[in-house]
Amino acid sequence: MAVVPTDDWLAEWIDNPVDLLKKTKNGKDDQQSFYQYLTKHGMYRSARLAGDIYEKMKEKKLWERFALFEKKYKRKWNGPSVPIYLFPVQEKRGMFQTSMKKSGVCFKDEIFFFVTDQEDPKEYEALFVHEYHHCVRMKRLNKKEDHYTLLDSIIFEGLAETAVREYCGEKYVAPWTKAYDEQELSRYYEKWIEPNLEVRRDSPLHDQLLLGQKSFPKMLGYSSGYRLVQQFLKKQDSSTLSLIGEPSSVFLP
Repeated sequence: MAVVPTDDWLAEWIDNPVDLLKKTKNGKDDQQSFYQYLTKHGMYRSARLAGDIYEKMKEKKLWERFALFEKKYKRKWNGPSVPIYLFPVQEKRGMFQTSMKKSGVCFKDEIFFFVTDQEDPKEYEALFVHEYHHCVRMKRLNKKEDHYTLLDSIIFEGLAETAVREYCGEKYVAPWTKAYDEQELSRYYEKWIEPNLEVRRDSPLHDQLLLGQKSFPKMLGYSSGYRLVQQFLKKQDSSTLSLIGEPSSVFLP
């Protein structure tokens, strides 16, 4: 299975997003909790706003477009065939809120994309590359998800965004890759990331460091992972494809 016809699901149940998740693997048992989890990653809340986005998604033929991405990168990376779900993104409205244009979340056995209309259609491919790269790497590592550490997580993000740069171009790389200068990020890494590389995913500290929550710098783990991958590539000229299954420890200085 590849791109799931969520366009048909939305036509019938857009007002009941929780019910939409009954057909997904991770949502079949507890849709309410899973929906709350997905909204943290960008899934829509307002059915009224989602309806407008849904119409634009159909106009842009996004289901067909993502099916082509899946075919392309599955072949290039010898990737797995997993269900891929497209839903409207949760657009923030209000004077002090920035509008979200795209987001995604990847599991070992399915991927969710949350999108809206993009002026530059290459943005869709950049989103796909990042999330599907996670999926391929998960398969290659073949590691239990509850055994993932902060080091694993930051390398996942660093490699995925490096793949975006390689396959889509520098223009499409996320802003967090340039959020800090080298000296600043080096200092943050030594102070907060390096001492906690073995922190497991189920620890609250994991997400605080990865995302830059609480008092930590924003997107600290993501930025640190990208930096480690770039430093590795300066020493060894490699493609992201050749690195996709490498253990996370390989990227440590």
